[in-house]
Amino acid sequence: MDYLKNIDHLARRYATILDIQLQVEEIRRCCAELQSGQLLSRPLPPLCLNESIWWQMVTVAETQALSLSVAQHDFQQLDHLLHHFRKYLQYHFGQWTLISQQALTIWTRQWPWRRYLEVMAGDGRLAAALAARGQQVIATDSFAWQGENLTGRQTFFPVQRLTATAAVAQYAQQVDAVILSWSPNNDPTDLLLWQQLQRLPAAQRPQLLVLGEVFGVTNSLLFWQQVPHHFSAPAQLISRYLPATSDGLREQLRVY
Repeated sequence: MDYLKNIDHLARRYATILDIQLQVEEIRRCCAELQSGQLLSRPLPPLCLNESIWWQMVTVAETQALSLSVAQHDFQQLDHLLHHFRKYLQYHFGQWTLISQQALTIWTRQWPWRRYLEVMAGDGRLAAALAARGQQVIATDSFAWQGENLTGRQTFFPVQRLTATAAVAQYAQQVDAVILSWSPNNDPTDLLLWQQLQRLPAAQRPQLLVLGEVFGVTNSLLFWQQVPHHFSAPAQLISRYLPATSDGLREQLRVY
């Protein structure tokens, strides 16, 4: 039984518990939006169970003549599924950043009419959402991951096959900012990109916008340790629309 079937099965059993139904509806919304090639329309809310929900599940189990052990198993299983929803989105849709349309509305109000180069763009959802808001975007990706991962193969924006360093060499002086979203953990490419940008003349050097988890599951430790970020009020405001998810992961947008 797959993730969504498990969720639906438990949601039907506890159909009278509003807190469970609201969280399951959020899961369905997110899946429908990503399935259509969009980013999430609004941030993903915390998904988890609590003591109050536990006692409601016990009451429902009693009315259905289910044992306490069944209710306990259901509680543990549902809580586990809710906490790992982000991982399901990553492996089913190839969607790693959970930046929302709301966050991009703030982004483009703070930084209107900019030219972007996105490296490691994946299926191009972020590039498509920025372009839909009037931004000029060049999206690139090496697609090296396609040999190991079947998700994300359908692109939603034209994505040129270029490595990150090759894309920067070709396009950096034509844009205002380079976007690096969810650079792989322990991959030094992020540091190499920053060093590559530093070699450009200051007047022609675009900003580097990094979207990920600081000292977390994205980027290399060397990058977080060695590269100082610039204070940016727009980036801080945008990051407020990137709330922590139930697995404890917290994305941020930083400017370098």
